[in-house]
Amino acid sequence: VMAYTIAPRPPADLGALLPMESSLYPGSSEEGPVTVRTGRAEQGDLCRARELLNLAIDEGLSYPYEHPMDEEGFSSYFLSHEAFVAKVVADGRFMGSMDGRWQTDGEVVGVFYIKPNFPGRCDHICNGGFVVAPAFRRQGVGRLLGTQFLKLARALGYEAAFFNLVFEDNEASVRLWRSLGFETTGRVPRAARHKSGGYQDALQMRYDLTKLTS
Repeated sequence: VMAYTIAPRPPADLGALLPMESSLYPGSSEEGPVTVRTGRAEQGDLCRARELLNLAIDEGLSYPYEHPMDEEGFSSYFLSHEAFVAKVVADGRFMGSMDGRWQTDGEVVGVFYIKPNFPGRCDHICNGGFVVAPAFRRQGVGRLLGTQFLKLARALGYEAAFFNLVFEDNEASVRLWRSLGFETTGRVPRAARHKSGGYQDALQMRYDLTKLTS
């Protein structure tokens, strides 16, 4: 259930930014860099994107939802405005997965969306949602997606990014957003129930996109 009904924004030309390519160094530096390419989510990406989101929902660490999303729910939530997918680009070698190596060409390493956080006269403030595939966590993917999010959000015309519920117990997320320059503007006491019982607070975090220089 959405608190607001937010109308679609006019299509934006992101041709000057997309696709974004970056080099990451998974595992040991001896393996060399792996190229990750980020672009708009395409039809062939949606099944994997929904699978990753539902996995994150089941983990209960970052999203407020308690039950997995079907195709309609996923489309309404994750695809309502702009959605992006980051994938490994082939370089002629096997890149593995859970054993510390990376997957092969086309493997989705992470997904994120950008959409208005509020309607009408407040729609210059955006929100974002992120999921990193489990096999690619602690490899710099979260920071990569966060950095790309800021650049794309600014290119889409937003003036600020605002996260309503950053669960305080998700220390990796809190640490990431603070390191990227987000400021904590508020706290919601007992915002979320733990799967195992009890509650946790959530932080509200903001980034001033007008100060983004590149």
